[in-house]
Amino acid sequence: MKDLARPLFIAFSSASFFIVGVGIVLPAWVAFHIGGSGLVGLVLLSSSVAGLLLTPVAGHLADRHDRAQVTVAGQTIRALGLAVLAPVGFVAESLSPVLLIASGVLGAFGFALLSGSLSGILQAIVPEAQRMGFALRLALFNQLGIAIGTGATGLAIDRLGSPTSALMFAAIALACLPVLKLITAKARDVRSPQRLSLLPASRQALGYLLISPPALSAAVTVGLAFAVIQITNLLLPGFVIRSLGGDSGLFGLLEMAAAITGTVALALVGFTSIAKHLQGLTPAILAAAGASLFLFSLAPNRAAAIVLYCVAGMLWNVSRAAANGHLLTVVDSGMIGRVQAFTTLLTGGFGLAIYLLPTIVPGAAEATLYMACGVVIVVCVGGLFLWTKAQDRPRRSRPA
Repeated sequence: MKDLARPLFIAFSSASFFIVGVGIVLPAWVAFHIGGSGLVGLVLLSSSVAGLLLTPVAGHLADRHDRAQVTVAGQTIRALGLAVLAPVGFVAESLSPVLLIASGVLGAFGFALLSGSLSGILQAIVPEAQRMGFALRLALFNQLGIAIGTGATGLAIDRLGSPTSALMFAAIALACLPVLKLITAKARDVRSPQRLSLLPASRQALGYLLISPPALSAAVTVGLAFAVIQITNLLLPGFVIRSLGGDSGLFGLLEMAAAITGTVALALVGFTSIAKHLQGLTPAILAAAGASLFLFSLAPNRAAAIVLYCVAGMLWNVSRAAANGHLLTVVDSGMIGRVQAFTTLLTGGFGLAIYLLPTIVPGAAEATLYMACGVVIVVCVGGLFLWTKAQDRPRRSRPA
């Protein structure tokens, strides 16, 4: 049973991200047909805000209770969020937006619960020295889960309609739960000893980060890794049109090429012989990802842009997976839920600052913003690396 725990964990995690793919397509499709783009924006906004507000609660619950039980609760809440979409369109017109917003909130809270609890389970079944390689392989399967989920949802809506699709995917989410018993059957430390209430537990986690530079650095690194992706998601459409003179075809080609090369890169670095050499190289990979944004901004033509964007896609996919793997390696298992919650809040804060850039500097070209953001990422990663080394040196020099 122990030998099956890791493959089954990968299967469960990829199935969880399959539901993420469903959540990308299904609520937006239903919302658009009820209230147009305005309602889609409202649903996405409410989901994002709920995720930020409820993430600390989810992290606290993941560290306080049995992680397998928290995972069951999180997946069940996500299934309920999908099922709530089924009656939309059949109920009173004024009630449909309420159901859509409720679905988004439930999905965000359920995923936040899963994020902390699955991280704790991973730490229980994978030894510390092997977590980086495992996280890199896991990222590949999670990415494939999202891709399959989005495609399957579009096909299901076309063939079955939105209500039936919602109920079907809710049932699929619940059907994965029995696998958890097999995953955690022989795992240790699935139950956390933390029994503090929310506010004391949050203060404890903050204190832990302040006295543990490697953990704080790892958490900030995760936020910076996601910031690279947020930057390119924001700036790419305008860059394609204004700097490259392209259209939607070039935009789609760039995104597809980056996705394919990023997936290939994750497949390659997931090999044990390669993954072991990436230990300690997360800052360098992330700095290279930041530099790739700078280089992409200088692309003289479309062909060069495609090549550079493929390189960028490889670097930011690997840097994100490596950052998560490093976090799982250095953070104490009793704190992982709350630290994951901190990284989510940090990522949301970075995202807010990034998405406001066009408003703050309305006259700046996308190429200029790409260049500036790339430099900021490199400087932040370099400064964080030097700070961590400086903080770690006195700790090593202390007598045992």
